[in-house]
Amino acid sequence: MEGSKVSRIHLPHATEVPPPVREINPRIRRPLEEQIDTQTPLHQLVTTLQRKKWFLLAMILAGGVLAAALGLARPALYEATTQVLVDAPSRAAPAGGLSSAQDLLESSIDDHITMLSSQSHLRSVVAELRKVDAGNVAGASDATQRADAATATSPPDPTRVEPPKLRSALDGLLTKIWPRSTPADPEAAELKLLREGIRIGQELRSRVISVGFTDKDPARAALVANTFVQVYIADLARRNQAADEQELDSIVAGLPAIRDNLAEATDRLEKYRLSHGAVDQGAADNAAREAAELTQQISMSKADLAAQETRLHRIQDLRKQNAPIASLAQAIGTPELADLATRQAGAPADKGPNKAIDSAVEQGLARVAAEVDIYRAQVEALEDRKKVLDAVVADTAGRLSGLRALEPQVSILTQRYNDLLSRQQDLERRIANPSPGVGILSAAWPPVNPTTLPPIFLVPPGMIVFGLIGGILLLLRRHFDRTLRGEAEAEAALGVPCLALIPQAANTHAKRLKQLVLGQQESGYSRAVTSLLVAAAPSQLSARSSQIMLVTSSTPEDGATELAWSLALVATRLGGRVLVVDLEPKGARLTLEFLNQYGGPKARHSFADYVCDRCTLGDAITGIPEVGIDLMTLGPSEDLLTLLSRGNGSEVMEDLHSVYSVVILNGPSGLGRPEARFLTEWADVVLFAVRWAKTRRHVARGVLEMLQGDGSVPVPVGSVLTRVNLRKHAGYRLGDSADLLREKVT
Repeated sequence: MEGSKVSRIHLPHATEVPPPVREINPRIRRPLEEQIDTQTPLHQLVTTLQRKKWFLLAMILAGGVLAAALGLARPALYEATTQVLVDAPSRAAPAGGLSSAQDLLESSIDDHITMLSSQSHLRSVVAELRKVDAGNVAGASDATQRADAATATSPPDPTRVEPPKLRSALDGLLTKIWPRSTPADPEAAELKLLREGIRIGQELRSRVISVGFTDKDPARAALVANTFVQVYIADLARRNQAADEQELDSIVAGLPAIRDNLAEATDRLEKYRLSHGAVDQGAADNAAREAAELTQQISMSKADLAAQETRLHRIQDLRKQNAPIASLAQAIGTPELADLATRQAGAPADKGPNKAIDSAVEQGLARVAAEVDIYRAQVEALEDRKKVLDAVVADTAGRLSGLRALEPQVSILTQRYNDLLSRQQDLERRIANPSPGVGILSAAWPPVNPTTLPPIFLVPPGMIVFGLIGGILLLLRRHFDRTLRGEAEAEAALGVPCLALIPQAANTHAKRLKQLVLGQQESGYSRAVTSLLVAAAPSQLSARSSQIMLVTSSTPEDGATELAWSLALVATRLGGRVLVVDLEPKGARLTLEFLNQYGGPKARHSFADYVCDRCTLGDAITGIPEVGIDLMTLGPSEDLLTLLSRGNGSEVMEDLHSVYSVVILNGPSGLGRPEARFLTEWADVVLFAVRWAKTRRHVARGVLEMLQGDGSVPVPVGSVLTRVNLRKHAGYRLGDSADLLREKVT
């Protein structure tokens, strides 16, 4: 202790002693080579997944549970199906054989499917369902009133239990998890539900069209499917009935003219027979036949003209009466006007469709008027031709006796009149019993089995999906993790050798740290600190050479103070004197614990007094004899930056080398106190503490570059990973020195 009692300013120097040469351990001096990751990407993936297997298992189980919960919360859906049979095409197929007939059938089925899916039909179904629901509500209200009256008159039944409302809570939970947006318009909402639940399609290549509806209520599904088809069939029947009525009107209008022509022809024939007798006149057969055919054409043209004129007058009357657009569209019979009427019903406030409707009505009216003019011109031309033929027939009859000309005319008019009468009877029968051209093959019944899968079938997909999500999250976390965990990773990121990995010690207070380092020398922590001291100290340490080690870090949480005291405790086993210089401005917590528990008389001076030659080395040191360590601290109000910039580091190092074997400088953290840059000139080696899996590599790299500066001071620097969780570290399978610390020493 004699050297420690002498002040540096009064110490005589007989000869100039050169400063001791800094011995650098080959472990720190060796050049860093390029780090090669021996783990393949597949090996890294397997390692990451195996290390987080419990997290993956939890994700898989959570996916299964969530899928099962959603399956239970999802209402069971039932699909009811109504089958519609389309009548075969009535008109004969062209010269194409069976394929042409099949084409006609497929075209008819496509038309039916398109009309079933049309917006107007959906609106008609919605309106019909409203009527049905209103009737059901009224009936249920009456039944409820009758039941209430019966209940009031009868004694209460204690065994009666109301049926539980199953799935109500689950439905509410599903609504909260997955809310469904509904339109503000009730009709639009009903149309949306009907469009989403309906299914229309042809069964194979048959004449059967299946109409299915899916709903939570089986009875409701069957009701909607049957109503959907019934409304369509009723609409088709009304349309066919209206067409038959129009054709019947034209036939009824043309029958009197045919009847008059037949009576006139019969009268002429009878008169001729009375005046000329029964004479065979074969010479005028052709002229008479042509005249009769022309008469038939004139009759048909007049009937068509009368039908068109009736249609024109009806349209004009509807316009004068301001009839609805739907009636005008039905009377005119153009699909464009029908579509515009549907659009107007869907958007009554829009003025664009009104203009288009007026234009379409004008065009339809003009088209009907043009057809009337065409038929009138055709009738006039046929009548002119008839006059010519009549003159020819009269001339032939006058010359050759027109008996043969009158008989075919009467026969043709009679056949025409009979055909019209048969057609009239057929139309009256069809009007009385309208046929839509399609029929219900099989009505829908409330289904028993739901179409949705049981909840158990949703569990495997949910487990697979959540397992994949968990794996992706693990890989993303590993990819974006910028902390340090292994020696090779630390050396590659920081550019300096990684000297050791220090295990994490629980309850790092003074007493526990002393017991862990000195009392449990076979523990992993003690072995790691001892290996670090041997790696950082020169090889001539056994020859009583001295070593000054600077321990610093990026942040105070990196465990630099814990590492400094651990190194000091291990250094006491070497037999020399050990000094700890705590340069924290307010004193580290661990240092204060060592002072309070094991310290002797407190020093009268501080590190600043010693550096400024205001006291001797012995006056600035506090002895801790129980652990064999001397301590020098910095005053709480002293400026470390001023001391380091003005002090003579070489003289301080010379004094410390002459007295102590190992000197541990516990420097401040480099991120908060950049004074650590000056301490590198006071030390023989710098130990940079980096907290394992906590400190960001860019933070550690930036602080380390600040400590090294421009590299003018050749002080070896090594990194130390502190507070390593050996159990978690083993899961990374890095194969470094931390794996050796888990081995037990026997």
